Amino acid sequence: MDIKEKNITIQGEYPIGTTITYDDEKKKSPAVVIIMGTGKLDRDGNGFGLHSNMYKELAHTFAECGYVSARYDKRGTHASGGSFNSAGLSDLTNDAISVIRYLKSLPYVDENRILICGHSEGAMIATLTSEKEDTAGLILLGGAGMCLKDALYYQNRLMAEELPDMKGVAGAIMRRSFDLHKQLEMIDDTFRKSKETAKERVYVKGAAMPAKWLREHGSYTSEDFAEILKRYDKPVLAITGKADFQADYRKLDAIRAECHISCFAPEGLTHILRVNDGDNSILNVNKLYRRLIKEPLDTGLIRTIKDWLDGLVHCVY
Repeated sequence: MDIKEKNITIQGEYPIGTTITYDDEKKKSPAVVIIMGTGKLDRDGNGFGLHSNMYKELAHTFAECGYVSARYDKRGTHASGGSFNSAGLSDLTNDAISVIRYLKSLPYVDENRILICGHSEGAMIATLTSEKEDTAGLILLGGAGMCLKDALYYQNRLMAEELPDMKGVAGAIMRRSFDLHKQLEMIDDTFRKSKETAKERVYVKGAAMPAKWLREHGSYTSEDFAEILKRYDKPVLAITGKADFQADYRKLDAIRAECHISCFAPEGLTHILRVNDGDNSILNVNKLYRRLIKEPLDTGLIRTIKDWLDGLVHCVY
């Protein structure tokens, strides 16, 4: 298969730097918009010293299944215009809608068969986008049915659970300095500050956080996201690994009973969509990720996505 890619700029509210991946422009194909997670990673999934190519690999997986895909830089980063610090969740959702509408305009894309694939925060954006733009299905990786505040709670509770077993001087220092109750209070306080300020940023222990982004995230609960997915009347594939430090796979329980939602919680699957067969500790997450990104995306994950896509052939939209 001769997979091709071209870099373009889509005009939304601001320019959106985008890569289109495709196999054949001579036929109408289904398509997928890939929405990345939190932060300033580029459209391929690289940044913060980590070169994962996560979203590029997903794009090539979709191409192998006959799907055109679009992946893009988040607002205010890399080749996309606008301000990263002033962008809220609603702005990120609007950017996703702009990319979907661009795909619908392409002569080689079937406008009635466009999916959204969201990873991490992208799963939240994909869920919200599904209420505003007609789509044919959702693929939610590492974040289905979970709000940002609950994700932060989850990460801190994992740390609290693992700290008693951390050995050496580092463990002693961490146990002395980490207080779960205070951490959860700080999270609540951060969201409260975002509601009360008219400024672009709020500060938490000297670190700047985008106020509008926090404020709009804080307006949604995990229950809200679950209810949106229940109301959505198209197929949904939701995958959160049991070794995911950033998203709680147990949130899938709230949507698992819905007949249009297929839920999977693979053993060992991490947030960066690779499987870890060894020690899995949030306290060593940076070291773990640097090791795992040398590997391709998990073959079991890819097989599950391909099987689900194959099943869509028999769906009537």
